[in-house]
Amino acid sequence: MAKEARELEQAFLSSLVDETDAGLAEWMLTLEAAGLQKNNEIVKWLKSEKAFNHMQASMLAGIFLNDGEPVFHYPTLFRKLFAGKEKQRPLYDAIAAVLQAELPGMLFIPTKTYVSLEDDRVFGCAKINKTNIRVGLDLGDEAFGEYVRKGVGLGAMPNITHMIELKDAAQIDYRLAAYARQAYERAHGA
Repeated sequence: MAKEARELEQAFLSSLVDETDAGLAEWMLTLEAAGLQKNNEIVKWLKSEKAFNHMQASMLAGIFLNDGEPVFHYPTLFRKLFAGKEKQRPLYDAIAAVLQAELPGMLFIPTKTYVSLEDDRVFGCAKINKTNIRVGLDLGDEAFGEYVRKGVGLGAMPNITHMIELKDAAQIDYRLAAYARQAYERAHGA
C-alpha cells in the first residue's frame, strides 16, 4: 500500500500546477493564511472553497500537516524514523546489508512507524527504538525461542508474528538471514 500511496502522491504533485494553477509552495502559503490546523477542516475547506476533489484535498492537507513535505517521500520518512534514535543507524545499516545480501530483490519501504520489508508481498518489518531494533517476520507457526520471539510492539501487520530484537551488530549472524529467507518464502508461497 505504501508504494501505491507514494505513486499517487507523486502524480498529484506532478500535476498540481496544471490542475490548480498554483504550485506546492503557493498552496502551503494559502493554507497557512487560512489558519486551519486539523486535517478534516483543511479537506473540507479545500473542497468547498477551492473546488478540490476529495483525494486532492486529502493529499494537500497531509502535506501541509507534514510541514510542507511529501508524506511518502522516502528520505523524509527515514529521517523521521531515526529522529532521536540516530545511534541506531549503524545497526540498521548492518541489518539491511545482511537482508539485502540474502534477498537481493527485496525493498525497504519506510512508513511513519517502521520500515516494511517486502518484495511483491510484505514479509517483515524493522521497528527502530532508542535502545534496539526489532526485526519482525512472518514466520507463522515457527516455535519461539531465545533468538526469535513473539512479535510485540512492532506496529506492523498482524501476519508479522515473530521478532528478533537486536541491540548491537554483534548479535547479527546467519540466523537473521535464515529467518528472513523463511519469512520471505512463507509470504511468497514458496
